[in-house]
This record gives sequence, structure tokens and C-alpha cells, in this order.
Amino acid sequence: MKRTFLTAFALLSLLNSAVKADEVPNPTDDKGVVKHLNLSEVKINASRVNSKIKDLPQKVEVITKRMIEASPASDVAGLLKNAVAIDILQYPGVSAVVSMRGFTPSPSVKYTSILVNGKPAGTENIASIDLANVERVEVLRGPFSAQYGSDAMAGVINIVTKNSTGELSGKVTFEYGSFASSKANFNIGGSLSDALDFDLSYAIQSQDKDYKTGDRNLYDEEYAKSILDPSTYGGRMENTQFQTSNFDARVGVKLAENWKLNLNGGYYAGNGIETPGNFWHTEGMDSKDIERYTAGFDVLGSIGNHKITFSPFYSDEDNKTVDVGSDGYGDFESDYKNYGFQLYDTYAFDVHSVALGIDNKTQKYESSNFDTAGVLEAPYQPDYNNIATGIFGQTHFKFLNEKLDLSVGARGDMIKFELEADKLLANDKSSEDYWVFTKNIGVKYQLTKDLSVHSSWGDAFLAPKAYQVAGFYQRGTVKTIGNADLNPEKSNTVDVGFAFKNFKKGINFDLTYFNTYHKDKIVRSSLQNGDITYINAMKSEMDGLEIVASYDFGAVQDYDYSLRVYLNYTHLFDADVTYKDATGLTQTGEMRYVRDNTATFGVEFDNLKGFSTRLSGRYIGHRYENNYMYVADYSNWPTVSKAPIVYNAKEVRPDVLNKALLRHPVSYVFDFSASYSFNEKYTLGLTLANLLDENYTEKDGYNMPGRAITAKFSYRF
Repeated sequence: MKRTFLTAFALLSLLNSAVKADEVPNPTDDKGVVKHLNLSEVKINASRVNSKIKDLPQKVEVITKRMIEASPASDVAGLLKNAVAIDILQYPGVSAVVSMRGFTPSPSVKYTSILVNGKPAGTENIASIDLANVERVEVLRGPFSAQYGSDAMAGVINIVTKNSTGELSGKVTFEYGSFASSKANFNIGGSLSDALDFDLSYAIQSQDKDYKTGDRNLYDEEYAKSILDPSTYGGRMENTQFQTSNFDARVGVKLAENWKLNLNGGYYAGNGIETPGNFWHTEGMDSKDIERYTAGFDVLGSIGNHKITFSPFYSDEDNKTVDVGSDGYGDFESDYKNYGFQLYDTYAFDVHSVALGIDNKTQKYESSNFDTAGVLEAPYQPDYNNIATGIFGQTHFKFLNEKLDLSVGARGDMIKFELEADKLLANDKSSEDYWVFTKNIGVKYQLTKDLSVHSSWGDAFLAPKAYQVAGFYQRGTVKTIGNADLNPEKSNTVDVGFAFKNFKKGINFDLTYFNTYHKDKIVRSSLQNGDITYINAMKSEMDGLEIVASYDFGAVQDYDYSLRVYLNYTHLFDADVTYKDATGLTQTGEMRYVRDNTATFGVEFDNLKGFSTRLSGRYIGHRYENNYMYVADYSNWPTVSKAPIVYNAKEVRPDVLNKALLRHPVSYVFDFSASYSFNEKYTLGLTLANLLDENYTEKDGYNMPGRAITAKFSYRF
């Protein structure tokens, strides 16, 4: 451990010495070089009215290009874990979902809307979104159904891709590191003429050895071992190799004065991605292929004070899972299509703006199951379409000499559920539909030049799946009957806070309190005759505190350099769920998979001459999970006989065998990075991910990688 620290900081000192010897004039003489440090003027694409971050009443954070380059992450999931204090549920094998503000991150229930340039990303799996073509990431916290419809209860994550104009430029990057991992990416963009510009990027990544888990815990290791089990410390996580590739392209064509067409497309492929199940492989081992195509275009133009946007989009994601661990389940295939269009007009008058528009989106899901002999069998549910058409209006007004920002919005969504016929499930084609109306309002008042107060309120909804509403099918002996009276899940959120921001003094601070009431949660239920249906039977309430704080010592020297310490922290006071147990009694318990505290923090230095370094930390708070890691005999249901897992001739977690709910331990994960650019073209970099070799999980039994070292070289042209 000591040797690792000495090596890293020796390299840091060597690079810094090289920078001091550099005779290149200080580029900060042109203060434009530090603009990336001041985010208050950044316009937020996902706001619909294209407002600056300093004017929005809602809680918004931006992960900049510089932060992306300093992060050891190669995908959006890893970036979010290192940059903002939100909940991530991640599995080995390129699989992760995200949520915020006490809403449970889940692969099957989506409370956070994932967008690319304001349009649906075409995937729920943020670990499959590569960073090679990403310019920045906007994180909007709170309800945004009034702008984006279903799935935006917790917030919105908008991934903004490159949009290059001017002189052609690009970069080639090569990386190699622990677990025989490697990555190469190439991007180029710029203008070919006054009427034509483009962006092109390609990335290929592989991990050719199974990774090792962490070997220690910084905090309360004795308790951590009681939950994680000693067998997982420093062990090899078998069946975790993978290879992925990603291609993105954009072509911009000037159609006329003030009118432009952007054509865009992408392709993502993950081949032979190994998925281990849990550490002890009690759920078997699989291999999967992911293939995703995206295509669309944007027509952007202006007529007077009107800015028109028309954006059709299409995506098709195929997932194929092959059973390689003999877990009793066969192969599985799914196809998720997402297509539609956005059309809206943003009208600016004086300092105010109004956006009016229409969204249309179809989510089409198809799946196939195969038994262990490879014979087609009934799927888990019928194929379905969720079709939503929303009409929205969003306004942003500025009053009192632009000290008061007022944001008001509303949206109506007509949603249609279509269930396809399936002979293997004995169901006929059917459909249902309903209408949902959502609103929001936000206020921000500038008390002084630096101090402001802000508050917002909004309601949001989550549309059920088509089979939950219109289903009538049978798999084996189990019959499922949809509930035509099933309501969408609904929430009401209010937040209030204050901010003190002064870029010249290097201070950025925001404190926000939020409270959410979430009702009509959809759960699986049994009818009196034993058939399965879905009902609105659960509710929850979450409240907490969010702090974003940083201080840049470079402000003292008029930003001749940047030395920034920062903290991004979320604390949940309560995240309780109310439900009915098997006997029909009402119970209140802790929310599953939601951490009571999450934080990212660190210190970063940039001399603005080519050298930068960063030490970042992530605090992962306690979370509750159902205890499923045991061997069970269900032959005498409902009296289940349980026994510990036996791994390497030892029982796993025998002391927690009869605990229904586990409180997972606190974890600290630190990352270190350093890079030096010379001759304005070449960059050498080093990252140490999980510096202290922490053993931790995002999901019980699915231990994350331990310490990993990666070297990086890039060439700009």
C-alpha cells in the first residue's frame, strides 16, 4: 500500500517539475482558459427553455468535460458514481441503473429519465453508455414529468454529446491497466465547409482477466465482514471478462440562414460479456451480448424570436443471455425499441421565454425464453407497447430587475397500452389507455449579488407496463390478469434551499431540503382464486438534505491555477415505505437499496498549463436489502427450509441466515489521477481506481473491483 502511494506521488512530483520548466507563456493571460471553471453561465439543454444554470430554481449539477477526463470511469455509470451523490445499483457485466432522492434504483422500475441530447437514450442500462463522445452530463434533481412525462419522478440525467464546428481537431487515446484491461478511442470533428460540419468517434474496450475484489475496509471492517463474508475479500470474481465497442457519428448541414440539420447515429456492441451471478455463483453464470442501434435527426431553426426544434428518434437494443452455469434456466432474448419525435418552439421576449411542444414516444418490448434444451418456451410476460403522446408548456420569467426567476410548467400525457397476442401464454391482443396531467413551479430570488434562495414544487408519475394493465395470460399453472383500473404511480415533491456563489472568490455553496410523497406504488398481488394481478398498494415518504460545496484557492491568485476542494453530499432523514404484509396488516419499513448517506468529495489541482491531478473519494452509506443469499428448499412452501451457501468448503454468512433484512456496511472508495500535457498535443496520464482496495458492493453478493491501475496516452491533432 505504501509503495503504491509513493509511486503515485513521485510521478506527480516529476510531472509538476516538468511543467515548471515549461517556457510556454501562461495561457491564463487570456482568461477564457478558465471559463470551464465557472458553470453559472452554462445553458442547460434539458431545461426545455434553454436557461442558464444560475437562473434555474431547480437543483441542477453539471459534470464538465474536464471532470470527465479526470475521472477513471469509461462509462456513464462510473462517472456518476465519482461525480455526484446519487444511488447506483451496479452488477458485474456492464449493468447499472441509477436513481436519486430516495427513489429505489431498479432494473425493472424506472424513476430517473435517461436522455441523450434531450431525447430518450434508448437504454435503461447506463453502464452501456460510453464516454468517448460525451461533452458533459446534466443532472437535474426532482420531478420533471411536466417536461418529460413518465419516468422522471426522481430526476433527469441528460447526456450532451459533442457538436464540433470550426477547425478540424481530434484525439486518439490508448489505455492499459489492471485485469488486462485496455481501451482505445478516436474522435474527430469540425467544419468541412461553411455549410457542413461533423463529429465522429469510435471506442473499443476489453477486460481479458477476471477482476479481483477489494481486500479491506477503511471503516468497521468487522461488521463489514459479517455482511460481505470473509470469502469475498481479495478473491477473484470469476466470469467477469468482457469486450465492448461504440461508434457515434453526427453530420451537420446548414440548410439556410438560421436553419440547420443535424443527422446522428450510433452503434454499441458488447460481445461475450460475462456475468457471474453473485460472488458464490449460486445463481449460475451467464454470458450476454448487447447490441444497440440509434438514429435520428434534429432540425434547428429560428424565425424572429422563435426557436424551432423538430427531433425524430429511433433506437433498437437487443440483449441475448446464454446460460453457461447450469442454473436451471435456459437462454433469454429481449428486444427493446424506442421511437418517436419531439417538436417544440421556444419563444423569447425581452428576458422571458416560453416553450410549447409535443412529444410522442413508443416503447416496444419483445422477449423470448428457451429451456435448458434450447426449446422455445413461454416468455415471462407478453410482448407490449407503451405509447405516450404529451403536450407541454414550460415558461421562464424574470422580474424585479432580473432578481426574481419564476418557472411554471404543465403537461398532459395520453398513454395507450397495447399487449400482443401470444399462443404460448394463451393471451389475446388487448389494449387500455388513460390520461395524466402534471405541473411544476419554481422560484429563485437573488437576495444579494452572491446569495439567493430557491424553491420548487412538482408532481410526477410512472406509467405501469402494458401487461400490468391489459394482461390476461397464463405461464405454466400461474394466470396473470391485468388491472384496467390500475393507476400510475404518483409523487409530489417540494424543495427549498439557498445558494452562495462567487466565482471571483472561489466559493460555490448550495444547501437544499427536499420532501417527497410517493403514492399508488404498483405491486404484484394475488386474487382470491390464486390468480396474479397488479394493484396500487404501497406508498412512501422521503425527505433529505443535499449539499454542494466547493472552494477554489486559485481565486486568490486570479486563477493563475485552480486548486479546488469540493463536497457533494446527500443525507436522507427518512425513506420509509408503507405496505401490507402477507396477513393483510399494514406495515412500515425501510426502503430497499436506498443509501441513508451518499457523498463525493476530494481535491483537484490544475495549473492551467497542462498538468492536473485529482484525489476523489466516494462515501457509500448504509442501505437495506432483502436477504436472498442462502440455499433454500421450497418443496414445503410456505415453510421454507434454509441452509447457508457452502463455498470452498466453508459456510457463507451463517450468522445472518435467518435475518430477512440486511443492513449493508458503509464503504469508502478513493480514486487518484494525474495527467500532463506537453507540446499542446501529447498527454500522459495515470489513474488508480479504488486506491485503498475497498471491498464493497452496490448489490448484495455482487462485489465490485478492487484496486486497479491504468496508464493512459493521448494525442491531439
